[in-house]
Amino acid sequence: MDLRWLEAPESEVRAAMAALGRGIRSTPVPRKRWMLANVNDCLVLWYAGITLVTIGFRPYGLGTVPFGAGELLALAILGVWIIGACGLRRWVGSGERHTRLNDSRSTLTALANGFEPRCIRKVAFTSIMAAAGTRTFFQYPRFVAPGIEFGTLFNKWHYVAVTLPAPLPHLILDATSNRRISTELPVEFKQAERLSLEGDFDKSFQLYSPPEYRRDALYVLTPDLMAALIDDAGSYNVEIIDSTLVFFTPRAADFSVSETWSSLDALVTNVVPRIVTKARRFRDERVPGQEIPWTLNRITAEHERPEATWVAPVPIIGPGGRRLNVRDRRGVARSILLGIRVYVVGFFLYGLPGCMLIVGFSNITEGL
Repeated sequence: MDLRWLEAPESEVRAAMAALGRGIRSTPVPRKRWMLANVNDCLVLWYAGITLVTIGFRPYGLGTVPFGAGELLALAILGVWIIGACGLRRWVGSGERHTRLNDSRSTLTALANGFEPRCIRKVAFTSIMAAAGTRTFFQYPRFVAPGIEFGTLFNKWHYVAVTLPAPLPHLILDATSNRRISTELPVEFKQAERLSLEGDFDKSFQLYSPPEYRRDALYVLTPDLMAALIDDAGSYNVEIIDSTLVFFTPRAADFSVSETWSSLDALVTNVVPRIVTKARRFRDERVPGQEIPWTLNRITAEHERPEATWVAPVPIIGPGGRRLNVRDRRGVARSILLGIRVYVVGFFLYGLPGCMLIVGFSNITEGL
């Protein structure tokens, strides 16, 4: 791969982006900075709310000075804290320049290797991460080329999706290297779908296949492919669903470093071609009409109707092999509870102190 833009001087990168005449969508500011600034903002808001409520509800007699030394000190601390919070926000924003430079490096590297940067508006493929058509709120980065796309999905999954020439049975390889305690996959499988393979492969991946398609899974996962998966895709979960091959891992990828692109190159060079070859040759003989080799069908058709041009039918997978029987951990009830929790926590962190701030300020202004 052409990785020269990852190490190019900043001036050359900016000049190249200016020559392209296109803007880029920046990735978010580093999460630690963002979290630190938001925690500080929350504390400032709570302190301001408590301070103003305390001052606003303190009884004052007529003709007395409305603010004592304690109140003035509290307000002074609040003022200094607000100034510090503004400085912290500027420091967080200073990371944007570095982030935009890294995004420019990623964009130029992608273009140099034939990939077009595009934001994700909807998921373009079906997988256990999300169904096709799921909205993603314009997530970035995402790079596409004919038959392949890769990037970050839902700010969590680093993925590589490849279009296969023909469908294969639904297979999922759960990588053991990217786990903490248990599987990171968002679904649960039935024990009958677990298929153990020979050698050290089970130490790197747990394979799940429709029970009726175990032999077909062994046809796809030949020893050379298993070795390539261990060597070049050991940190990725793998899913084959319909005519899509998806590699994904529960971490956002940094496309401004060479390691990410080298990992992608290893996948595309050493793993993907082997699976593409299997997909091109595979036919589900359980489907009526696919039990006879298509070469024989073509010869028969040309003999019976020599004037007609024979067109190969579109291969399909039988109903028993199209989908694994999985249970989504992200149930509807859990999603609703998660949404409620987000709103409750948001109100406690920002809404409640905001109300206190308004009430306290109103009482102070009425007493002046």
